[in-house]
Amino acid sequence: MIANWIHIIIVHLAVIGTPWLAYRVLAHRRSPMDTTPWKHTFSGLVILAIISSIAYVTGPEAADWTKQVLVPFPQNQVEDHALWGRIAFVIQGIAGLLGIMGWASILQEEKPDRRISSILLGLLIINTLVLLYTAHLGGFIRRMDLM
Repeated sequence: MIANWIHIIIVHLAVIGTPWLAYRVLAHRRSPMDTTPWKHTFSGLVILAIISSIAYVTGPEAADWTKQVLVPFPQNQVEDHALWGRIAFVIQGIAGLLGIMGWASILQEEKPDRRISSILLGLLIINTLVLLYTAHLGGFIRRMDLM
């Protein structure tokens, strides 16, 4: 049951954090890549990748708990939610790696490549949409009457 609550709480951080980071990338895309706003953004990307990892790892236990509580168990909805959650996890992991790349460049006293901002913006916008759809599917697991 604990993993279920951890999953539910953590995924909300990802659903809120991803569009927030997309906004930060958009707002600071013309700033030098080694400034404080970018350092915060790179740190946020790494933290959000860790949060997404926790959400992904706790997903199966949340599904097991849901299987015990909900009758009938919505197997198709759970599988769809898990698939889209996996996609979101992979995209967020790639964005987190770009955050690590940014920090690695800064720590070596180099400016990160400008193309990182464009790549990040694209990834984060796509992942925002994927996460919103994943959350939408997750809501149907608990509230099948809304389908």
